[in-house]
Amino acid sequence: MLAGGNASAQTAEATPVAEQEAPPEAVQSGVSGDIVVTARRREERLQDVPIAVTAVTGETLAQANIVQLGDLQTKVPGMTMTPSAFGSNILQVAIRGQRQYDPYITKDPAVAVYFADVVQNRPHGLNSSLFDLESIQVLKGPQGTLFGRNTTGGAVIIAPKAPTDRFEGYALASYGNYEAVRLEGAVNIPVNDSLSVRVAGAIARRDGFTRNLTTGQRLDDEHKNSWRVSIRFAPGDVFENRLVVSGFEADENGTGYKFYAYRKGSITDQFVTAIDPGGLDRELALLATLPFHTTLSNEVLSTRIKTFSLSNVSELKAGDDITIKNIFGYRTVHSTTNFDLEGSRYNFFPSFEDMRERQFSNEFQVLGTALGGSLDYIVGAFWFFERGSDRQISDTFTNYAPLKAVRTSFADPITNEAYSVFAQATWRLAFLEGVSVTAGVRQNWDERSVFARSQTNGVCRLVTADVGGTPLNPCAKQLSATFDNLTYTGTIDWKVTPDVLLYLSHRKGYRTGGFNFGGGRPSELLPFRPEEVKDFELGFKSKFNFAGARGIFNVAAYSQDYKDIQRTIGFFVPNTTPPVFVNSILNAAAATIRGVEADLTFEPVRNFEIGGNVSYIDARYKGFVDQATGADLSGSAFAGTPEWAMGGFAALTLPLPGDGGEVLIRGDVYHQTTSNYADANYDPSIRAPSLASRIPPYTVVNGRIEWRNAFGKPVSLALFGRNLLNEEYIVGGTDITLNVGYAGVILGAPRTYGIEAKFSF
Repeated sequence: MLAGGNASAQTAEATPVAEQEAPPEAVQSGVSGDIVVTARRREERLQDVPIAVTAVTGETLAQANIVQLGDLQTKVPGMTMTPSAFGSNILQVAIRGQRQYDPYITKDPAVAVYFADVVQNRPHGLNSSLFDLESIQVLKGPQGTLFGRNTTGGAVIIAPKAPTDRFEGYALASYGNYEAVRLEGAVNIPVNDSLSVRVAGAIARRDGFTRNLTTGQRLDDEHKNSWRVSIRFAPGDVFENRLVVSGFEADENGTGYKFYAYRKGSITDQFVTAIDPGGLDRELALLATLPFHTTLSNEVLSTRIKTFSLSNVSELKAGDDITIKNIFGYRTVHSTTNFDLEGSRYNFFPSFEDMRERQFSNEFQVLGTALGGSLDYIVGAFWFFERGSDRQISDTFTNYAPLKAVRTSFADPITNEAYSVFAQATWRLAFLEGVSVTAGVRQNWDERSVFARSQTNGVCRLVTADVGGTPLNPCAKQLSATFDNLTYTGTIDWKVTPDVLLYLSHRKGYRTGGFNFGGGRPSELLPFRPEEVKDFELGFKSKFNFAGARGIFNVAAYSQDYKDIQRTIGFFVPNTTPPVFVNSILNAAAATIRGVEADLTFEPVRNFEIGGNVSYIDARYKGFVDQATGADLSGSAFAGTPEWAMGGFAALTLPLPGDGGEVLIRGDVYHQTTSNYADANYDPSIRAPSLASRIPPYTVVNGRIEWRNAFGKPVSLALFGRNLLNEEYIVGGTDITLNVGYAGVILGAPRTYGIEAKFSF
């Protein structure tokens, strides 16, 4: 299988701190230039880094019609990005089977996303427009030393374009079906020899592609605003400071859930039968006759998300071989959203969440070279503090008094604090030519606390004991816990030739524990433990040139031992009237995950490039027990983890005579096999994962025709299309058929197309 067009993240040689980055025209493809990444916190050629990394430039993102982070999975083997239950602006990122199901402040993600070197600990707003970027790098597997405590799955590093010493910029406008409008631009201003400023922004508008025939709303719309200001101050050759301030705002109707399935005899079936006998069958029959992107939800939805971020990076050259670096970060998130998890005309589970969060972080690094250049090292310390609140309201089985339960959970304050110290070194062995050894270690400490409140129908759910307990008065409880863990990295690699690398690595990753702040009984409020991942990875990287044909081929095979897995399991609380349903995060499982990933970029002749990626993941639970019921769930499939996923592309550049510019014709395809969207999905009645939890296989084809430097001017005109075959597919959802009795799904986007114009100066 051909794999995914990984263009260069940067193509210049590693530059001194005071030098400017390569100008945009110097950026080349992954075949014709050396790809430079920062996977080990210093600039290195991708082919020299003994880690599975995919790097994509901002230019390649545009050529592949990737304008949101959620579309990136088509270019990265082993990764999926899907909407969470809270909608498409709050993503679930999964790499090699590691992901976070619910985006609560009391639980941390398995895949860390960094923007401008600062971790974005909450996924809210991450699916904003990708504009004015230098590159995106995806590191796979546990990052046990250099990228924080919680990266059991990997890290996504988003690097915005930095200010340069030239006056330059661009303006872009596009228009498409569903009244889609995208405006984007940037301007770079060199104030003087030491100071330069870059200002960028993007606006996205689009009517919703999912029609709600009950309320008349157009769901899955876009109304996003993003802005960024970057300032670079370099008064000499030894010091540089980079400040990046950015903001994002979404004001949208929200994500359309569609009623998908129900279980006969379930509490959901009983509820509907009592008020409308046969209603669920009629609803499913009606939906089968309507267009795919249709819902009958009776809820009027809205999503409001606002974020603000600040990154300040200072670098000081303390001699020829030592650099001192400090990274300070600050971010706020305010998210208000309501959602209808089943997407039907019946009030099964309408819900609302208001989440507010503020985080501070600081990382101090000392990077150096010793032993005559044969030893590279980095030592440092990291601090992170997060404070926030989360208020959730669910109104289950409204309009039927015997089952109606209005549950309110409120946690304020929630505080998470983390400390760590780390060190890593790479030694190039003088007595074994081309062989290097890397070793790193990180000690992590986490402190977490929650002040929780919870009620059902106005009655306090916080009780003194699991059996026979009485409600607390006042209805509040303080929870706190501390965790610590030692993680590490060890690698040996052999540079067989300048363009061929073999490596073997062993790593341990850790994701901290936390709390279920919506619980009531003491057993529900116990902290869930940290989870651990130990992996081995064997990799091969190559760059080749044969008979005028050039290419890059990389492959990695891995095996992970995964224990104390944090999984979200829903259940009815015993002895509650009306019955109260809760989701709890439990340490419910151990597993083994094995897989292989490969990517290829090939240029058989000048101006023609093909490539692609493929991943295979075999994820199996060794033990998975529902601690509430004792049920064996080890037959569940890993959520967000298709067994096979593959993508491919072909790009042809046709130079036009004279000053006519050139025409780029590009096609991209992505396919994944069956996957699942619920954590606990084993159905004992069929001895297999629940049919209601399955995402059927799907294939998406995108295309672009672009006339670049039209008439010799810095103008580009393009026609683009996404999902050209108008594939009808599912990207996520909520499946609680096994306990409550229903499932609702989130739909993938239909065919979209449009025109685009870009002017550069």
